[in-house]
Amino acid sequence: MTNPAMLSFAAIAPATTEHFPDADNRLKGKPRRVTNEYFANAVHGVRAGTWQAEVGAYRVELAATKHEFFHILTGKVAVSQPDGSDTMTYGAGDTGIIPPGFKGIFEIIEPASKFWVVTERGV
Repeated sequence: MTNPAMLSFAAIAPATTEHFPDADNRLKGKPRRVTNEYFANAVHGVRAGTWQAEVGAYRVELAATKHEFFHILTGKVAVSQPDGSDTMTYGAGDTGIIPPGFKGIFEIIEPASKFWVVTERGV
């Protein structure tokens, strides 16, 4: 068996998508989000990339099979319960995990960027 090749994001031209929260999920503004997916492995259910977004807030819902690990590179975001309680705020240098089945609010307080890794069981 040969040793798998290492990857460097610097050597990859990522798949880039620009998107906005669905109108019925928007709570504040219409934050433009740009996602760069550098890596995807469907066999193991792992994807990774970078993300940047403008100021705004919207409802989020993760599937019961999905985790998101993230590290904030720039700006400031807050993640809270659907009623706005139990808020966790993250700034540049902070790391967090959004657990499977999470339903809540994602707010971009200052224009932000992050590195993310998503794992999904049963894909």
